[in-house]
Amino acid sequence: MKIWRRLKTEADLDEAQARLEELMDIGEDDPQIHEHLALTYLIEEYEDGHYPIAASTPQRVIQFMMDMKGLHQRDLIPILGSPGQVSKILSGARQMTPEKIVALSDFLGCPVESLLPPGKSVSSSWEIGDISVQLVT
Repeated sequence: MKIWRRLKTEADLDEAQARLEELMDIGEDDPQIHEHLALTYLIEEYEDGHYPIAASTPQRVIQFMMDMKGLHQRDLIPILGSPGQVSKILSGARQMTPEKIVALSDFLGCPVESLLPPGKSVSSSWEIGDISVQLVT
């Protein structure tokens, strides 16, 4: 068995991914499971350092979910208000109220947290219907 070290190059990454592919069908009691786990960690560490994923915005999440569901801006009017309000929210010129965040989360089938403005988080305190939420800065 090869001794694996921190991946430093694309060639290292390719080699580790090829070996991990060979180990994909092993069982949890197989002695090679430790190599499998080590490679998984090393590949993840390399990719996190070399291919960081940019933080998302509520607008990107909405657009992604709309694309996934084949929706158009007009489909959001019953939830977000007028066509002008929908456009402003999608462009980032206007933030959604907590009520609209919850309603849109339900409509799109995505977590409320993904629709919050950067720097905001969810706790529990205010209520809309049977949902209790509080925005905390």
